[in-house]
Amino acid sequence: MGLFEIFSSALTGFYALVPSLGLAIMLLTVAVRLILLPLSIKQTRSMREMQRIQPEVKKLQQKHKGDRQKMNEELMALYKEHGVNPFGGCAPLLLQFPVLIGLFYVIRAPLAYMGFQSPQVPSGVTPAPADFQPRDVGGFLDTLQSSALARDLMDHAVRTFDFLGLNLSCSANGILRPPSESTLQQASSASRELMESCGSGLVPALPYLLLVLLMGFTTWYQQKQMQATQDPKNPQAAQMQMLARIMPIMLMVFAFTFPTGVVLYWLVTNLWTIGQQRLMLHAAPPLPAAGVNSARASTSATKPETGKPPKGAPSKPSGEGAESGAKSKPHPSSKKKRKRR
Repeated sequence: MGLFEIFSSALTGFYALVPSLGLAIMLLTVAVRLILLPLSIKQTRSMREMQRIQPEVKKLQQKHKGDRQKMNEELMALYKEHGVNPFGGCAPLLLQFPVLIGLFYVIRAPLAYMGFQSPQVPSGVTPAPADFQPRDVGGFLDTLQSSALARDLMDHAVRTFDFLGLNLSCSANGILRPPSESTLQQASSASRELMESCGSGLVPALPYLLLVLLMGFTTWYQQKQMQATQDPKNPQAAQMQMLARIMPIMLMVFAFTFPTGVVLYWLVTNLWTIGQQRLMLHAAPPLPAAGVNSARASTSATKPETGKPPKGAPSKPSGEGAESGAKSKPHPSSKKKRKRR
């Protein structure tokens, strides 16, 4: 069983629980995030440790300022000693791409990976599920062939792809640039019905464009959320900032041509990640940098205690000595009485 068949079987299983393709995609999102949860926790711990060792990193950078190779060797040894991965923030994001690619093909032609034969269609034509023919398969693929998702796609594809008024098989690009009339004439009646259900023009494309913009914004926000815990002077932080600028734009360009089901998956992934990161960073806030506590300790050690005079200052008289000192000076009125006598 290949990667695409795994995603088809996952969607089929979730669709059996909730007869909605959109909700099935959301459940698949949650499942993927739960699988990646240990990696996300490790990533957060690594970032906290990275922040704590920043003073040591800066010392090595100053020490080997003229020898980049030696500096990199020392930095790698320091990272290894503290169990830090400077590029750990990219790992969960990069692991999303196999899922993204798998969903792209599965949502574009779900029956092709459920034991059905893909039809021969002209270029620019989206094959309808009704045009697929069942193959002679056995085992797990036979179970997928007879699943509720396969039956619903074969019988009423437009209704199955519908989710909150959006067609999950349509793309913003396909609505703004619909197939020509000659292309539609070459398509089967089922394919023509599926493509025409997407609509054409700017107004029908607005909800799809809004979904693409939301996906790009949440991608940018979750990257910015992670950067808030890093030292902006750290070279790795600068690389993450560049990635945070490029990644949302690149994904929006891709999402413009992706089926809406894939855009929905990525949007829900971002929302889940934002909430997860907020909880994790709240439960485990960034550690103070090494050297901050020692600086505070040295400051408190040199600070004089409250109520004690500075060293070398004259002490105030107290007790009986103070009283005797006060009595040794006669009051001016006593001199007047002595003169009268």
